[in-house]
Amino acid sequence: MPSGRTHDRLTWIGMPLVGFTASALTRDWRWGVIASSSFGIGGFLLSPDLDTPLSLPYYRWGWLRGIWLPYQKTFSHRSFWTHGPMVGTTIRLLYLSLWLGLGLGFVAGVASCTGQLPLIQEWLRRWQGINWRWGVAIALGLELSALLHVTSDFVVSQWRRWRR
Repeated sequence: MPSGRTHDRLTWIGMPLVGFTASALTRDWRWGVIASSSFGIGGFLLSPDLDTPLSLPYYRWGWLRGIWLPYQKTFSHRSFWTHGPMVGTTIRLLYLSLWLGLGLGFVAGVASCTGQLPLIQEWLRRWQGINWRWGVAIALGLELSALLHVTSDFVVSQWRRWRR
């Protein structure tokens, strides 16, 4: 399988390709920026390799990388649940959403105790008005980066088997 640096190079190469393609298809540069950025986030931070503590994406989480330990204990490396098309990305997003929900609950609790709850409620109302198509562009960028990762794992593994 390719090294983490190889996966990073592929992500850097894929980002502008995804961005230009999305911009050309939609005729709007903003969709290209959204898709390209989410592709980069998917490749550098939400990689299928978060299932192992020896990956670059895991270390990029810095002091927050501990949130991925239960994920690593639950799933074995390169399993269908982490590297499967659509399934792996969905599970990583649901897992991260759990942590974001816990964090938001904590912030809301603190805001409630300090009288700042209306500020949090206004922030949440603004998020409700976001264009749902942004979510599609983000999901597409994240999934394309995961597919590139899994495909490169498969191609390199097959090539090494063939060479033997």
